Amino acid sequence: MEQESFYSDEIAYMLLVKDSNEPNDLNFTTSDGAVNWNAVGCYFEDYLVPHDQPLSYEHCYRLTPKFHTFLTSCPHALYSPEKLKWTNRLELIAMTSEAPIVNLTSVLTISSILEYSLGNVYLTESGSMPPHLLRDLLMTDTLATVMGETVIYLLRLLLGTPNGINLRNLVWHGFLSEEEVSPFYSNFLLLVLITVGDILEERNIAIKHRSCPQDTRKLFQQMGLVSVDELQLLKCLENNKFISTRQMEGWKQVLKYYEYEQYYFCISLALPQLEMYLRRLYSQLYQRDFRAKLEEYYIIMDTVFEECNSCTGDRNKIHKVYSTSMLELVYDLLSAMNGPRIRDKLSHGELQLEQVDDTVTRGVLLACYVIITNGSDFVYKSLFHPNAILRLKLEECKAAIDMCQTAQLRVGLVVAEADQDIPIIPEVGITDNVNIFYRPKGEEIAIGMLMRIATTLRMAAKNMQNSLVSKLEAMEKRELRSRARNTFTNMMKMLPVIWRGLDLVMHLLTWIFHCLMQNSELDALDKLVRFLKFILKYTENAANNLDTKNNTWLPLYDATRRELYDKTRQNLTLLLC
Repeated sequence: MEQESFYSDEIAYMLLVKDSNEPNDLNFTTSDGAVNWNAVGCYFEDYLVPHDQPLSYEHCYRLTPKFHTFLTSCPHALYSPEKLKWTNRLELIAMTSEAPIVNLTSVLTISSILEYSLGNVYLTESGSMPPHLLRDLLMTDTLATVMGETVIYLLRLLLGTPNGINLRNLVWHGFLSEEEVSPFYSNFLLLVLITVGDILEERNIAIKHRSCPQDTRKLFQQMGLVSVDELQLLKCLENNKFISTRQMEGWKQVLKYYEYEQYYFCISLALPQLEMYLRRLYSQLYQRDFRAKLEEYYIIMDTVFEECNSCTGDRNKIHKVYSTSMLELVYDLLSAMNGPRIRDKLSHGELQLEQVDDTVTRGVLLACYVIITNGSDFVYKSLFHPNAILRLKLEECKAAIDMCQTAQLRVGLVVAEADQDIPIIPEVGITDNVNIFYRPKGEEIAIGMLMRIATTLRMAAKNMQNSLVSKLEAMEKRELRSRARNTFTNMMKMLPVIWRGLDLVMHLLTWIFHCLMQNSELDALDKLVRFLKFILKYTENAANNLDTKNNTWLPLYDATRRELYDKTRQNLTLLLC
């Protein structure tokens, strides 16, 4: 299955920088060693395409020799803290010029820093969050105004269109090996960063920096991933038919980075390597070409593991190769919105150097190992899928309900029995059988509603507990006046009914979640959602009525007896597995 390259001949022509027939006496360097952008503008003057106009394949192809000549004629970029501090990635940029950093790693790192930094320029100047895709960002009026048409045009030739080199995608999706990445590319990207730094300084623009809201290290610790021995990983790579000779060199470099404790570079290189491994496996299963082609959607990690094959509508064959544990690990690690999403954050430049430590790196290397070896004894359950998150919320909610019951017993002033006309919901525990793949259409809507209900129900239970404890303490200290004591006595009369109402909702949530996880189809979704909206409104009112600032229990008491029981009984057929 060995082959020389992972991309088409058209991409090879545009990507690989070779000698050209263009004049070699070009000078794009100013007296102080910077880029002479006026000279560059003149050189490309007859070819420039405005920033908001598309670049065709014919145009990119035709410009290849000229663009390569420009790259080889650029001045050498020198690390300049003063001109690069605006990126908020100074140490990381400095490290890209130190041994044993290779060209591929430099392009991976600097391209992601460029994307992140230009997004911050857009945010600063426009006041809005930048487009998610780099190609869309490079077509904005905001960046063109700051950087000028020439710089934007050259960045688009290199990074910003699927009709051109599209270097950012090629490196981050694992299509390139070290010898296929020219050092001229990282040099040019660094020159752009320096140029933008000059522009911002001249205009006295202070950049606003976006931050990663989730602590990646804590999320990895939460996953509980253990280390894997480096020799084990190396051994599993040898003689693997889905790893080419060039890729093997890349994996060896990954392990070198780990040995030198250069964790950021280690996983930046490992994840694209892993993606290409999976792409080759996926392509063999479906007998498809895995090479990158122009105007074709790259088969990336999410596609490899998506639940259905888009061509046939059948279940993804990759799910027959790997265990559910393996797939849930990959989902949590790389795709889950609430998970580390390490590959996504790295490729978009959102992580600081110190955010990628030994814990994060060992987690990624373990994932690489278990995927490549397809270890059958590996056990893992998703923590970050919405279904898994709901299960945790239900556990927290049940604990709050139980604490509320404890507070009720402490009061000891119950003078009325709870209603006997409570709908009977099957008694089940909070299920451990949480499924995240091949879920019925619309389930995420029901799960989202259940999450909101669980959140407000927990708040209602806590509010009831606080009300009971505060009133009881005041009663014991004889701090309640006659009217307050009467109010407290009335509250105690309503207490059993209200608590049973909250407990009923807890049983509803547990039973519905149990049924959802048991079924692969979801019937009558609209009716179920309408019922859940009623339950949500009930719990929202409960949380508000039971708040110590309000203590308006009578409306909740009436709603429990007259509405909650009736609505639940009417919808029982929707709640049965």
